[in-house]
Amino acid sequence: MTTLFIILGVLTPLAVIGRSSIERLTIPKTIPLNQTYPAGKHRVEFKSKGKTIVGNLFIPDDYQEGEKKPAMVIAPPATSLKEHAAGFYAEKFVKKGYITLSIDTRGIGESEGIECDVDPYHHANDVASAVTFLDSLKQVDSDKLFNVGVCAGGVSSPYATFHDKRIKAQGLITPSIAGPELMKSTLLPVRIIIYTIGGIFNLLKFFGLNVKLPAIPSKIPEGDGPAARGMQEISTYYLPGKVGHHKRWINNTSATSLPGVARLHIFNHAKEFDSIPVVQVVGKEAYSAEPAMRFYHSLKGPKELLEIDNTNHVDFYYKDEPADKAVEKVDSFFKKVVS
Repeated sequence: MTTLFIILGVLTPLAVIGRSSIERLTIPKTIPLNQTYPAGKHRVEFKSKGKTIVGNLFIPDDYQEGEKKPAMVIAPPATSLKEHAAGFYAEKFVKKGYITLSIDTRGIGESEGIECDVDPYHHANDVASAVTFLDSLKQVDSDKLFNVGVCAGGVSSPYATFHDKRIKAQGLITPSIAGPELMKSTLLPVRIIIYTIGGIFNLLKFFGLNVKLPAIPSKIPEGDGPAARGMQEISTYYLPGKVGHHKRWINNTSATSLPGVARLHIFNHAKEFDSIPVVQVVGKEAYSAEPAMRFYHSLKGPKELLEIDNTNHVDFYYKDEPADKAVEKVDSFFKKVVS
């Protein structure tokens, strides 16, 4: 019995540390910036929870001084750089007349933070800060602000959206939203174990140790389950020699992110979208399609869906044909729900 109390006395504080590491979402106040960007691409910086976030801002070629344009933040997949899928869509949506912003979330690429941070709560705060940056620009129409999430951005982006009254509609492109299900952390005992493990890693962080796990393992798993298929598809994009490889991309995730990934199950927040318009685009062959469709059907508010044949999850990251269809669908929906 004494041994049991000792074990509980050690593990309970660790679980509390892991649970308490989950960050609360805050919406930064909009402070108008006396700055106007000309047409084209611009490297920008702003703060999120005290960390410098770096983004690429795109202004439409037809922008005229004094004009106000609709704008959107495009939330990236978990380990992605702003030059990856988010940037791919930013360059497509700017041609539709939107001011667009793709970002390196905290700890990714050029942004400050714990290296390889993939905590969706952190990413959601970064999205909210990115929205504030856009809303601060004189050339942005504050009545036409939108969020779009790609892959894991399909968790952080909508989580930010339902907290933020400035956002008028949500776009989801090939959303990957079943992380807690794959980790089995929808079960409370499993989540407590993950909190405990996360507590250990967060404690090590205070001593300057950032324990990292491979984002894509050296041995790609076989099989046709969603986790295995996800690794199979993603490995065709990020790794050296593949179409999406970038010199700043790091094939790791910080273990301090585990509690956040385990807890933020976007299914638990479906009711928050009863009055928020949502448009979703999925590939019928995507490993992420089944949970994405379940989430879509759980939504009770204004919504539209586009399913694309013969398209997997990663096809949306870089292939023009499915991406152009996604952009057309999202654009037409946004214009329909916000005149």
